[in-house]
Amino acid sequence: MIAYYSVGSLGRYRDVGDVSGLVVRDCTMTGTTNGIRIKTWANSPGRSSATNMTFENINMNNVTNPIIVDQAYCPFTSCTPTGPSQVKLSDIFFKKIKGTSSSAVAVALECSNAIPCQDIYLEDVHLELASGEKQVTSTCKNVRAKYNGTQIPPPCA
Repeated sequence: MIAYYSVGSLGRYRDVGDVSGLVVRDCTMTGTTNGIRIKTWANSPGRSSATNMTFENINMNNVTNPIIVDQAYCPFTSCTPTGPSQVKLSDIFFKKIKGTSSSAVAVALECSNAIPCQDIYLEDVHLELASGEKQVTSTCKNVRAKYNGTQIPPPCA
């Protein structure tokens, strides 16, 4: 199955409901740009939240961005972020995520400076560079992540 899982575009419009209780498990992603993606718009017009989400037992095969949280989403060239995302992300679980990344950054957790991500859990994450040339890395910004079990790439400092 060729697919990716994207939760978004949260925070684009005022009065859009919260997201809670999402579970994605037992999937394989092959050759996609994004694997598991959570995106929220910069310049959110109001507050909202995405909580209690679980991504478990996901296999990545040559995926460019296997795990990505982007709270500064602004896809248009005319888009100029004037403020941070007002979407609260918390209680998000990434469990048993394995496979290969086509990019050097396999885990990117880029959260809002207005409402940092809280209680982000990574458990038994094992992602390697598809080319086998070097080890993949993680990037983190404004996040309180907790780690358990295998962590490849290594957690952010």
